[in-house]
Amino acid sequence: MDYENNVKRVIPMIMLVFISSATMISVINIISPQLTVDFGISPTTVSLLSMTVMLMMGVASVAYSTLSDYLSIRRLMLFGVCLMDVGAVMGFLAAGRSFYMLLAASALMITGGTCGSGLMIILVSRYIGEREHARYYGFNTACVSISQASGILLGGFFATYIGWRYAFLIPLVSLAALPSICRYVPDERLNQEGRLYIVGLMLLVGFTFLISMYFNMGSTGYLLLSMVVLAVFFIYISKSGRAFIHMDFFRNRNYVTAILLVALTFGIQNSFSFLFPFMAQGVYMVTLDKVSLILLPSYVFAAVIAMNSGRIVTRFKSFRTLCGALVLVMAALAFGALGTDRGMLVLGTCACLFAGGFALVYAPFMEIVISTLAPEQVGVGIGFFNLMTSIGPSLLITLTGRMMSARGLAEGPSLAKGNAGLYSNILMVFAAVLLVVFIILRMKKSCYLREDHK
Repeated sequence: MDYENNVKRVIPMIMLVFISSATMISVINIISPQLTVDFGISPTTVSLLSMTVMLMMGVASVAYSTLSDYLSIRRLMLFGVCLMDVGAVMGFLAAGRSFYMLLAASALMITGGTCGSGLMIILVSRYIGEREHARYYGFNTACVSISQASGILLGGFFATYIGWRYAFLIPLVSLAALPSICRYVPDERLNQEGRLYIVGLMLLVGFTFLISMYFNMGSTGYLLLSMVVLAVFFIYISKSGRAFIHMDFFRNRNYVTAILLVALTFGIQNSFSFLFPFMAQGVYMVTLDKVSLILLPSYVFAAVIAMNSGRIVTRFKSFRTLCGALVLVMAALAFGALGTDRGMLVLGTCACLFAGGFALVYAPFMEIVISTLAPEQVGVGIGFFNLMTSIGPSLLITLTGRMMSARGLAEGPSLAKGNAGLYSNILMVFAAVLLVVFIILRMKKSCYLREDHK
């Protein structure tokens, strides 16, 4: 069977699945201010939706990658698409009834839809010649850019003119991919036996969820329970030979430091995406469709930077590129903080500079993390790296919601016009966190330059 040509034929359909799922992440961020009004909940509570979505995306990515070693990719894709569409319909039906029904539906939707991003790279690496890998990996970046832009536009449009509940029907376009998946995606299993080491993964997810609930509810019980789960997690990975990550990784101080910096950095990136619609609508009383238009140039700018990121990293090396990107992001946050109430042009410029800086962060951070690992540890180390890019945002989005609720934003962004100072302070907190990341990177410079010296 001509697997390579078949995979090439089906890649556009898998990209459709990828985009339809990733679009909903941007949609959820955009419609969050409206959810606080419609459900009568605080920004802290609504942040649980973005937190859960990010967390399930990270978990699902690890699960699909692992399962693809001993289950056929075709069956995983079919399962994922069907689960995503079931979650989408549930989200549509949950509108106006229960926020927590909507949260559960979104979790199912993103868990299923992650099959597109989680399995596309595996298909390419497994069935397409190495000389063409770079081209198809570029399609992955293109899907991210397209989904971000389409998400903010569609989210603003539906929320303003039709109703945000109808945005949850967007993933149903993925049904068009099912015939091609059935026909062209290989149905073979590489290994007859395998195991998803889910216990350690679920313990880590449980800890993240419980600590987020502590930030949301303020209950000491959630904090104590999260500490217990975290302790059990470390005991499990130290004793079990079937954990998805081993204790040796946590004995590597350079790796642990890099991973924590990754979590903080990507946490700030996603927290800003969550905050911006509240900030723009709350300070300037604009509709969500206009918020989408304000954000659109930032995603276009980020896409242009991302397409040239390879040449930039090649010229300046990973460490210098990362440090420069962090400086640009901190400058953007400071600029936005000082001019929050000075006009929408200031906020739009802040968003553009912020997005442009972050377009240069992922690849250098990946290189730095890899430089701390032995060759035989790289696979697991990268998997945990990708998981932390979801766990970090999950925690910091919840904290951002908590900070927003501290000044009476619980009744909706329309009542927050006098709170420009609060949003400014939150942006300064973001900048301070990234300053800490920058300082630690500079202090650990000698440990993270190995890759640059190769």
